[in-house]
Formats: sequence, structure tokens, C-alpha cells
Amino acid sequence: MKITKDGMRFDHVSVCVTELDVARGFYCGLLGFEETERPAFEFEGVWLRISGMPIHLTTGGFKRGGGSSLSPADPHFAVAVERAEDLDELVEGWRGQGIDVYELENSPAAKRQYFVADPDGNMIEFCSYAS
Repeated sequence: MKITKDGMRFDHVSVCVTELDVARGFYCGLLGFEETERPAFEFEGVWLRISGMPIHLTTGGFKRGGGSSLSPADPHFAVAVERAEDLDELVEGWRGQGIDVYELENSPAAKRQYFVADPDGNMIEFCSYAS
């Protein structure tokens, strides 16, 4: 049986973290993700959402490691921000809180592309395609 592309859709991203409370503070408090209800699995986790996209935080799996260098070629998920000016404002706020931000200058794909890492080194790209 072959499933056609119309029979598939992207469902969620799963990110492994060490401490759920620390990760919750980073994703919800700093980045603005919304926590959502999570079923009672037999393992710990937190479900989040941003712009309709579910992000599942879990523990016990592979972790990249905090303090790793930021590179756009490393595994990551991306969040698009409508206006480049709004993204610039977010990035300045993160930098003001001591968050390391990598900017891919002169990106051939987006007007702005920034990369940040959560406390466990998981990378998140924030990009904007319009001014």
C-alpha cells in the first residue's frame, strides 16, 4: 500500500530535555510557547504549542548538551515570525537576558535567520521572510 502525500501531514516535533521545569521556563517564559494538555503517558513530558505547531518535550532520550556551539547545519526546528522587525526585537530581548543568538547573515532563504539553543542544546531557528 502506498500513502499519497495528501494522506500525510506534519504532526509534531519532539525534543528531549533534562529538566522539564527548566525547559518549560525557557520555552514558555522566554520564547512564548503555550503549554497544552498532555495525555498520561508512562514517561515524563510537557506538551507545548506555537502557531498551531505542537512541540513535545520529553526526558530520557538523546540530548545534544548545553553549551554546544550554534550552527544552522545542526538539527533544529524553525519558527517563522511574520515581521523581521518583530523578530529583531525578540532577539534583542533574548540577548539582554544572556541568551546566545547566532545570526545567519545574508541568508539566501530569509530576510532574517537567528538560531538559539535551549538549556540542553536543542536548537531552534527563528526566521522572517518579509520586512
